[in-house]
Amino acid sequence: MSQNKAWKGRTGGGSFGQKSLFLYFKYGSIPLAYAITAVVVVFYIVFHAKATRSIYLYFRKRHTYPMGKAMFCTYRNHYIFGKTLIDKFAVFAGRGTQYKIEIEGKEIFDEIINNSNKGAIIVNSHVGNAEIAGYLLGQDKKRMTALIFGGEAADMQSYRNQVMQKNNIRLIPVVDAFSHFIGLYQAASEHDLISVIGDRTYPGSKNTAAKFLGADAFFPLNPFQIASKLKLPALAFYVMRSGYKKYKIHVVRLDHDSELNNTNTTEYLQKKYIASLEETMRKYPLQWFNYYNFWLDNPVQIN
Repeated sequence: MSQNKAWKGRTGGGSFGQKSLFLYFKYGSIPLAYAITAVVVVFYIVFHAKATRSIYLYFRKRHTYPMGKAMFCTYRNHYIFGKTLIDKFAVFAGRGTQYKIEIEGKEIFDEIINNSNKGAIIVNSHVGNAEIAGYLLGQDKKRMTALIFGGEAADMQSYRNQVMQKNNIRLIPVVDAFSHFIGLYQAASEHDLISVIGDRTYPGSKNTAAKFLGADAFFPLNPFQIASKLKLPALAFYVMRSGYKKYKIHVVRLDHDSELNNTNTTEYLQKKYIASLEETMRKYPLQWFNYYNFWLDNPVQIN
C-alpha cells in the first residue's frame, strides 16, 4: 500500500547513539530528558515536514480542530511521543519499577492468563506506548511472544531482548512475509500470549480498507486471520500515557460473539478492533503515533 512506503520502522540514532541513550537512562535524570525533548521536537517538526504534515492533517481532518489548535496539538503530539520514547528507554535500562500503572479490564486479562489450556492474540497499535506493555503487566503465568520489526538496529534488539527475556517475553522478528509463522504456531501450541500489530500494513500483508475516524484507511487482516485460524481469544491492548511516569492499560475483548462461524470471524474481529481503536483515539487524540498519510483521503500537500 503506497501510504506506507516512507515508513522505515527503525529507531534512529545509530549504534553509538543508542548505546549512549541506554547508558544515560540507566543513571541519568528523566525530567531533564523531558525538558530537552521539549526543545528538540521543535527542530524535528521543522526538518521532518512529511511526518509533521500527516499529524497536522490528522488533527484538522479527523478531529476537525481549527488551524491554530491543530498546530499546537501537532507540537504536543511530538512532545508526548518523545516522552514515551524516553519512558521506553528507561524501562529497557532497568528503571521500570519507577512507573505506575492502572489497568482497565484487568479481569479480562486475568481470565486469559489463568487458562492454562489456551493462549490468546493480543492486538497492539501505534498509539500510546504498547511496546512496554509486557514489562508493566509483569505476569509470569504465560509467556508473551511478540512479533516485532526485524530491521531494527542490532543494539536496540539486544537491549530489548535482555529486558524482555527477564519478564517472560519472547520476541520474534519479522524479516519476510512467512518465516515468523513457524514461531507463531509454536507459540500457539505452547499457549503463549501472541502480540501482533493491528494498524500497520507491510509488503505481503493482506489488507482491507475500513472506515476509521470518518474516512477510509487500510488495515491488515493478518492479525485477525491468525486468531481465527488458530481459534484463539483476541484482545486489544492500549497502553496510554496518563501522567508523569504513569500509564493506563486498556484491555478490550474482541471475540465476544461465540456464535460466529469461521467465514466471518476474521472480519468481525477486525471490525471490533477498529471500533475500539477509534474509541481510544477519541479519548487520547494526542497519542496517535503513525507518522505518515494513514488515511486514503489525505492529500500530498496542505491546502
